[in-house]
Amino acid sequence: MRVPRSTLTMIIVLLFLSAPLAQAAPPESGESTTIEANEVWTETATMDGHLTVTNGATLTIQSDIIMQPGSSITVDEGASLVLDNGSLMSEELNSGLLVNNMNANLELNFGDIAETGVVQLLFDHEITTGDTGWFNVTMGDTTVDARGSDSVQFDAPLNATNLTVTFDAYYFTPTYLLQAQAIYGGGNVETLQAPDIIANNAPLYWFQSGFDLAVNGQFDAVNSELRGANLSCSMACSFTDIQMTGSAPIHVADATSISVIDSFITGSRTDEDIILHDQATITYTNTVGTGGTTDAWIRLLSERVLQTNIPNGSLDIYDMGWSASDWNDLTDENGNIVLVPGLATNEHKRIVEWMDGDGVEHQEEASITLSITSNWGTFSTTVDAPTTSVGTINVDLPLVSVTEISPETTVATVNRSIGLMVTVENSGSADTTANFRCYVDGEDADTAPSTITASLAAGETKEIPVTWYVYADGSQTLTCKPFLPAALNDLANEVANLDGAASDPVVWTYAEETEDAPIIIWIIAIVGFMALALFIASQRRQQEKEYSSHPIESQRENEEKTHPEETESAESEDVDPTLAEVEETEEEPANSVYDLQPEDEG
Repeated sequence: MRVPRSTLTMIIVLLFLSAPLAQAAPPESGESTTIEANEVWTETATMDGHLTVTNGATLTIQSDIIMQPGSSITVDEGASLVLDNGSLMSEELNSGLLVNNMNANLELNFGDIAETGVVQLLFDHEITTGDTGWFNVTMGDTTVDARGSDSVQFDAPLNATNLTVTFDAYYFTPTYLLQAQAIYGGGNVETLQAPDIIANNAPLYWFQSGFDLAVNGQFDAVNSELRGANLSCSMACSFTDIQMTGSAPIHVADATSISVIDSFITGSRTDEDIILHDQATITYTNTVGTGGTTDAWIRLLSERVLQTNIPNGSLDIYDMGWSASDWNDLTDENGNIVLVPGLATNEHKRIVEWMDGDGVEHQEEASITLSITSNWGTFSTTVDAPTTSVGTINVDLPLVSVTEISPETTVATVNRSIGLMVTVENSGSADTTANFRCYVDGEDADTAPSTITASLAAGETKEIPVTWYVYADGSQTLTCKPFLPAALNDLANEVANLDGAASDPVVWTYAEETEDAPIIIWIIAIVGFMALALFIASQRRQQEKEYSSHPIESQRENEEKTHPEETESAESEDVDPTLAEVEETEEEPANSVYDLQPEDEG
């Protein structure tokens, strides 16, 4: 009997649907394996090699997997890894407790293994404090000087007694306790590794990881354990009721997310359990971290770059980063600056947000002042420092221009001035006291004032009266524009319209009498000067004449008054007979003029 085709097809489909997911196993001999379909691991196994879960596939682990050193699991974008009531464990770990912290102490209990024995503490290096330092370790009433050794030991009870160890050190090299050993019964040894020791103020550090877990897709872990993983999340990671030991820090890439709920994180290879890069997001609820000096999580910027509108601007930075650093800097010729590059040495300046070991959240309180100073004023702004890898700061600036020049006339006389109104405006967003200059054919014009100064509020327009002088005839156009200070040269187009404005042409001509006026003026000046000189000379001669005759006359008058008879006699004796005759002769005509007769009558 033949089975109908439709019935056979249905049976095949039902068989596929009822088939369980593939039961695969991890690589065991160092090989590389790819998972391209959904798989479930339910058997305890050891993984030695490299596994990749590809796009569209899901690997579910519901068992304990021992990870050999150097092994790796990679979850591609679009793929998923689910750890459900399972574990990924590395047994080859190297960790230590930082014990030269202030008030560091340990609690040791090896169980009831013997009445007494020796407890030995092993450090990661030999203690060399120098002459001025010390490193003392105390258990009970016994204190041991650890200088010059990489271990100390004490006689101690081993009958389930709690042993307290304290440290008193003046030693700045980080010192880690790797393990504590109980030696008893002629050579028996019980060892407590650093992660198994109860510590206070002695955070646990892991010096390297045991395996790599790179999540570029989705990772969900529930009620499971991770130990010794080098874990990075580049898409999404979710942890609920998870114990993570030696698997920190967890790196969370920019623009991705992590959720940690009801979990325990113990031991980090750095000073933080989780590192959020740039704009990664986190949900951190009811979770206990490594604590102490190890932050629960931090937000670390890849770098801190500023883009501004002020080339060669001055920057004053305050309280930046986890360390609250202060410094000064300058933007470049484009107004940009890499304020903090992505270097390991300046990580403290790139941490903008964090939760400390006590579960308290913090935010940097950094501020940045950007400014530029010129004789137009100081333009600045103070803002909270951007908490992104690339931030923008812009300073409000003026934008000044000359919009109109209105002369009082378009016909003017050479060597005389005309008045005009220069209209200036500030269409920018900052107040300023700006300068303006005027030109004719590119040369400085003779104006009063020669440099125009105007205080302009943002959005303000003003009319400035100006006087203009010209000394040659012809048609001339006055152009006025902002007079930019050198400090603003790099901002020329942002603060001023340097095209300016031009007046209507003004025709300058000489006055009609201009050609004769200089000659007449010179003639009048010369004649006036000559007349003045003649007058002064005449006055001087008259004064000299009066001065020379006045003394003789005075002397005679005195003599006449003293000897009047002698004077008269002397005058008569001194007269020349000839002169006497002349005098007589000269007296006669005065009386004979009227007696003069014609010649024909004589």
